[in-house]
Amino acid sequence: MLSAFHAGIVNANMPLVSAEPDPEGAEAYFRSLLPFCRRARITRIADLTGLDRIGLPVVQAIRPAALSEVTSLGRGMSRIPAAIGAIMESLERFYAEAIPASRVFLSSAERLGIGAGAFDGFRLPASDTTWREREIDWIMGVDMATGARSPIPFELVHTIYTEPPPPHDGVFLRTTTGLACHRSDFGALRHGLLECIERDAIARAFKTHGFMDRMRLPLSGLGTAVQDVLSHLAALGISAAFWLAPSPTRIPVVWCQTIEAGEGESVLALPTEGYCADLDLRDAAFGALLEALAARAGAISGARDDQTRKHYTRPSRAVLADARELILGEGAASIEVEVLPAVTDLADLLDRIVSAGLGPVLAVPVASEDDPDIHCVRTVLAGMRPFTVER
Repeated sequence: MLSAFHAGIVNANMPLVSAEPDPEGAEAYFRSLLPFCRRARITRIADLTGLDRIGLPVVQAIRPAALSEVTSLGRGMSRIPAAIGAIMESLERFYAEAIPASRVFLSSAERLGIGAGAFDGFRLPASDTTWREREIDWIMGVDMATGARSPIPFELVHTIYTEPPPPHDGVFLRTTTGLACHRSDFGALRHGLLECIERDAIARAFKTHGFMDRMRLPLSGLGTAVQDVLSHLAALGISAAFWLAPSPTRIPVVWCQTIEAGEGESVLALPTEGYCADLDLRDAAFGALLEALAARAGAISGARDDQTRKHYTRPSRAVLADARELILGEGAASIEVEVLPAVTDLADLLDRIVSAGLGPVLAVPVASEDDPDIHCVRTVLAGMRPFTVER
């Protein structure tokens, strides 16, 4: 299975740049997903767009029996792509909860010959380096750069986030980073790779002193799609700012924050954030902006199980003023944007990741459906820094 999975991606030689979705094709694909929603026990697909005054299509999928987060958000420039995004995010967790036990085996990193330092960035603070001698669950994946079979800690693949945790868990952080559903294995891998690059860069940004002061992006170079949305937001009293989070892979990663800066009482107490890695800076900025705006609707809905009462506590005037000052950035300097070398193909992207010290690049095919096409893949960069800061 792993050999066929790897060969199917490598031999397909698909372009890394995502094609523009066909509206009619998207509608048909959405309809074809509905039977799978019932099977995955997604009980509701809710349109949250009207909860916010922005008008950005935001859709929420709800799966009450989930073993991780119950709700999933999707966003886009129209409702159908947003709905597909919400369903796919919910399905990826569903599939990762249901990996057959026959694929899992018990062993230790030491016995398996896992390289020193691999997966150490994912360790929980209470877990020391002796984890390598501990017997834990593993699953076989594939090294995407070489095609070799490679074991991966099962705790970094599944989404069975129960309390108490599964018997051999408790070594690594719980994270869905790199888990993706798509219409093809290639698409799911691409999504997972970029998400891993994004989270690694944002984790580094959080550790960088003075990051917000030194890495602000000029709005003028972010493309017409971003400018059009910013013009719409300005009329609604909402401001946005963007920062470049440098990645050792030299892939653009953008951090966006939005805040209500108009007169009168604000709907949300604090800024919303979005992060995105993409092959082009403008696409990364646009993706980060849409994610930050979708987070508004998610917060307003009050339905996210990872947002508790403390997230809705109104801050002091001083805290709110500081947040607005940061985003409005009056007089703040912006960086001169470096033109990064274009990524030519998947092999080039994999080489950048490995050369940056984030590899090996490991992938596990979690699930695959043919009618309709649904492919779930978990991508793990064994040397990355996971993003774990709670906001």
